[in-house]
Amino acid sequence: MLVGSIPNLSEAHHSRIRITLTLLDEALVKFEEWARGREVHSVLYHETNNLDPERRALLLADIAAIHGIIQELKDDLHLKESSQDITKTIQGHCYILWVDVLEMTGKYLRGFGEPAPELVNYLDPKAYRILQYLDHLKALLTKAGSSG
Repeated sequence: MLVGSIPNLSEAHHSRIRITLTLLDEALVKFEEWARGREVHSVLYHETNNLDPERRALLLADIAAIHGIIQELKDDLHLKESSQDITKTIQGHCYILWVDVLEMTGKYLRGFGEPAPELVNYLDPKAYRILQYLDHLKALLTKAGSSG
């Protein structure tokens, strides 16, 4: 086992390793939720968790083993934990989704061929209401972030 720092480990290498392992760790959290039975049911999104008990147990064992390696790398390379600000994460998603929802309106759908006027008349008001809610969520989270 390595003790101490790796000689000549550049900041760029250190950063790349930390980012990659953080993304891996985030994915493993989701995998673990599925292995423990998570199954989301929403309006247009539905997960079907077809993992049988044997695969769940094997998945959890592999996740634990990978976490062990990540812990060793964290200790040996002096990697710091990063804290994810959920308020900022949700705000970021709202900004990204805002553009996607806007592009669902008639003006942008024309890029895929002229949409029927009935579709535009039906869809645009609903899309703009969703945009208002996304704006409200961003404002709500901005207020929450400044007061807490």
